[in-house]
Amino acid sequence: MSKLFRDDNGQLTTFGSLGTTQVMTVTTSSVQSTAVGAGVTMLRLANSGGVHCHFAIGASPTASLTTSPMLPTNAVEYVACAGGDKVAVIRSGVTGTDISITQIS
Repeated sequence: MSKLFRDDNGQLTTFGSLGTTQVMTVTTSSVQSTAVGAGVTMLRLANSGGVHCHFAIGASPTASLTTSPMLPTNAVEYVACAGGDKVAVIRSGVTGTDISITQIS
């Protein structure tokens, strides 16, 4: 099981094994990733594009521009999940962005 802690500078760090990474292009419609593997307890989401996006996590999630958490441009977020979960993402801007989803177990 992975764990989060804050280092001396207040930055979050993970303990756990980095696993499979999926890179998705975020569009103006909610799209889902493939399911995460069994035993995965945490995901590292990294937004590497020009606009912020919103995400949802679950068995069959739908991301919403108004009710889903936002992932700012060029940001990294660590979120809890369960094996079999998927990540759904959406953006509102006219320019594209990519999201990198890395499994941590």
